[in-house]
Amino acid sequence: MNRTRKTIWFVLSICFVCMIFAMPVSAKGKSAAKKNVPKKIVLNRTEFLLYPGEERKLNVERVKPEKASAKVVWKSKRKAVAAISPKGELKAGKPGKTTITAISKKNPKVKAVVKVIVKKRPEKKEKECVFKTKRHAYNSSDEWLDVYANINHLEPVIFRNKEDILEYVRCARILDVKNNKGYDTYDEVIKMNKREWYKETSRTFLGEYLNMDFKKESLLVLFGRCNQVISLKTKFDVNGKLQGIIGFQTIGERNRGIGLGVTAIDTVALKISKQDEAMIDYYQFYYQFQEVEEEPEK
Repeated sequence: MNRTRKTIWFVLSICFVCMIFAMPVSAKGKSAAKKNVPKKIVLNRTEFLLYPGEERKLNVERVKPEKASAKVVWKSKRKAVAAISPKGELKAGKPGKTTITAISKKNPKVKAVVKVIVKKRPEKKEKECVFKTKRHAYNSSDEWLDVYANINHLEPVIFRNKEDILEYVRCARILDVKNNKGYDTYDEVIKMNKREWYKETSRTFLGEYLNMDFKKESLLVLFGRCNQVISLKTKFDVNGKLQGIIGFQTIGERNRGIGLGVTAIDTVALKISKQDEAMIDYYQFYYQFQEVEEEPEK
């Protein structure tokens, strides 16, 4: 009887010791697993305005908690309107409206939704386009905006809504921080929320256009263009594509061929109607040189 009791107590003691050692490990494992489960995911966009055939990229901008998994599954409500690849590559299809949903792999209850509007392109035609233009003097603190356009061969940069501007500023700033060790670190910039990006944009010349009427107009920005825009017309090329031809006027002194009081890296912004911007396939540029009489030496 005593031997049986001793055996029972021995077995219970072993089990108790095992539980003591096992509990912290289990708790630690559960805590680590919990940290890996996202409670919120934020994407780089909340909406898109596209035309058939255009492509864009969606990605997870940040998650909460910070160290949680950012892996998602992409789903399109209407694939015929907008299809999305497993890598977040979006392609516009037929005109219509749909939503793209990012679903967390670790926590399917956590989702983020993007609204997509695909509009039919208007009938293409050759015409003189009405536009409003403004030249912005070079500012060294905005140089990173210019650099991003040059690296990605964006000429002009086309903005169809406020989100286009905010995304451009975000991408340009992140690239700038990666390439140049400035006052911000990459971790600080990547954690910025939409309100902070709005403030960041407002500090640049693009902040002036955040509240323009995007329902009626689109914004074209040409970096490093110092000349005055004098015309914008459309013309079909030999392949049936519609060119948007932007004409610049260069003013200089006869026999010298130099511009007067012009900084070669100024930026030009144009506002054009949504209809005109939608029908243009690509842009070309030409320069009209206007001579002025050279002042006689005194």
